[in-house]
Amino acid sequence: MRILSPLALCLLLAAGPALAGSDFCDGGGDGPIEPELPGAPGGGSGLASAKAGTDPRTSSCEVDMVMSLSAAERGIEYWRMRDLPFTAENWAVLKRSKQWPELPMEFKQISLTPVEEQTAKAGAAAARPAPPIGVPLSGGQSTFLEWSFVPADNKSEISRVLALTVFATDSGPILRADWMIPPHRNWSYADKPATLPSVIESQSAALTDETRASTLTVTLLHDVDHVRVGIGQPVQRWLSFALPSGEWQPLRLRNGLLLGTPLAEGMGLKVNWPSLWAGQLNQDVGDGGGDARAPTGPRAD
Repeated sequence: MRILSPLALCLLLAAGPALAGSDFCDGGGDGPIEPELPGAPGGGSGLASAKAGTDPRTSSCEVDMVMSLSAAERGIEYWRMRDLPFTAENWAVLKRSKQWPELPMEFKQISLTPVEEQTAKAGAAAARPAPPIGVPLSGGQSTFLEWSFVPADNKSEISRVLALTVFATDSGPILRADWMIPPHRNWSYADKPATLPSVIESQSAALTDETRASTLTVTLLHDVDHVRVGIGQPVQRWLSFALPSGEWQPLRLRNGLLLGTPLAEGMGLKVNWPSLWAGQLNQDVGDGGGDARAPTGPRAD
C-alpha cells in the first residue's frame, strides 16, 4: 500500500460512515475474561462457558485508535467510532461483569507526538524515569471518549456529556474530564457540530505512576446521582460530577478519536476494556435509546 498524502488521509477519514463497524470492541486485548458462576455476587449468569479460554466471543475488549497504514489495509479503521448504546441487550452484558457498575479502562498506548519529534528528544529524556507505558515527551492531545446521560423518561432533548481528553506533557500524560451541557441529546464532537457544548466543570489528573503499575487505569462509574472517573487501580482519586437528579440514566458510551491533534503513522491511543466482552456489544438502537448514526472521522481544531 502506497504512503498516503495528508489530503488522501482526510478523504479516508471522511469515508468513516461507510466503513464503520457494528461492535464496540475491536477484539484482542489481554485475553479471555473469566466467566462468573450462576448466582455469584453481581448477578453472574454463567453464560461464558467453560470454553472461555478459547472462545473468541469471550475475549477481552480492545479499542485501537493508533493510526497505521498497514492496519487500515487489513480493514482495521483506527478512526471508527465505537458506540455503546445502553439498550436492554447491552445492559445485560454489562451487568454480567464482576466489576459492574464500574467500567475500568486500561491505557495500553498513548502516542500523541510525531515519531520524528520523539526521536529527536530521546536524548534529553535518557536521565528521566520511564513512565509505565510509552508516553511522548510533549505535544498532542486527543478527546477519545464521550459518555452521555438523559432523564429517565428518555424523551427529552436535555442531556449531559462527560468528555475525556488526554494531553501529552513532559512529565507524562494528563487526563482532563469535562462535564458539559450539549445543544441536544445526540450531540457529539465527532459530528463536527456548529454549536459546541457549555462546559459546566473540568477536572484533571496525572496518569503517570511509575512506582505502581505497568498500565494506566481509568474507571468510569455512574453512582446514582453522580458520574465519576477513577484514576489508578485500585482507584486513588475520583473526579466526580453531579447529575441533575438520581433519575438520570446513561444513553451512549462513545470511544474513538473525537477531537484533537492530527495523527501521523504510529500516533494515537490504544485502550483495553477488561470487563467488557468482545463480540457481545452492538450499536443497534433498541429500547434503551442510543444513536446508531455512523460518525465522520476525528475532528482537529
